[in-house]
Amino acid sequence: MPINAVIREKRKALGLTQEQVAERLGVSAPAVNKWERGSTCPDVAILAPLARLLETDVNTLLCFREELTEQEILEACNEVAEKIRSDGVKTGIELAEKKMREYPKCMRLFHMLSMTMDGALVMASSDLSEQELQTYRERIMTYYQYVVESAEEGSTRDGAAYLLAGRYLQKEEWEKAASLLDGIPDRGVDPRLLKADVLMKQEKTFEAGRILEGKIRGDINEIEMTLLKLMKIALEEGDEMRAASIAEIGRKSAELYELGGYYSCLIPLELAAAKKEVRKSVDGIRRLLENVDAVFEMPDGSLTYHINRYQREQGQAGAERPSDPADRAAEKQKYTEQIKAVLLRSLKEEEPFAFLRSDEEFLSLLARYER
Repeated sequence: MPINAVIREKRKALGLTQEQVAERLGVSAPAVNKWERGSTCPDVAILAPLARLLETDVNTLLCFREELTEQEILEACNEVAEKIRSDGVKTGIELAEKKMREYPKCMRLFHMLSMTMDGALVMASSDLSEQELQTYRERIMTYYQYVVESAEEGSTRDGAAYLLAGRYLQKEEWEKAASLLDGIPDRGVDPRLLKADVLMKQEKTFEAGRILEGKIRGDINEIEMTLLKLMKIALEEGDEMRAASIAEIGRKSAELYELGGYYSCLIPLELAAAKKEVRKSVDGIRRLLENVDAVFEMPDGSLTYHINRYQREQGQAGAERPSDPADRAAEKQKYTEQIKAVLLRSLKEEEPFAFLRSDEEFLSLLARYER
């Protein structure tokens, strides 16, 4: 957190006005205002009195900390995400890298900002050239590598190693990927069930429900990815009947656990595309595109009640959602168009769908959604 933000936050926490701060330090109110806006900084001679007035220390005031709290890291990621939304991915990445330079030893910040940039590149892939995408991806890989090499053992290092291994898989550098994955310990005990028990004993059922729904959501997403890989293994082994059975399990589980129509289409579409079944593939793509507007919102249901209620009341993690219904609708439409652009680009350019590119129904479908 930069010095201007520290001054502003500490002053407000103590209930002081800018005029009161100015009076006690013997400076003008406009000077304090400039400190908080970041256009000027306090003189060296006034740092110690300012720190005492704000009930902190000079190191905190000057941000001489290598680590940030989880809340500060979340706020930094939110700020970057908002900058990406308002000014574009390039400007957002510049801000993220600026924050990394401010806290070069905070591995958690590096990891979270790298993931924020990674996600932004996926959404903005249709707005950047292939060369720009590659340049950004290589830079983000270096940040993941830095975390792997510098972080202490734990979830931050393991998370960066996992994501970096995925990049090496994409680059077909199998040995590097395997080496990273071998260093990640098997999953330990998940504390969320016990946390939910504690909250229930404290009669905090809403918080307990949200934790448990989040666990189900994460678990079923992982199961869906596992089913997809098992289906591909079945095809590699020449067992199409088993592959079809696994795809059907994936479809039913997505529906059963209320993931929404988009996700129930994914594994059956992967199967149809792998078998180069034109009609089934085109039908699956049509259903995927018809449900694309639901990607960013969980359907209301028994397993999403607390999460959806919390998001409506508090806003999703990230920048707060607009309070005006028209603004929320515009935000949703913007995200929908971004994911649709990414999906259409994949359908037009990626190898698994090359067999469809002479099919008139497929081409007509793409043309309709590109309008």
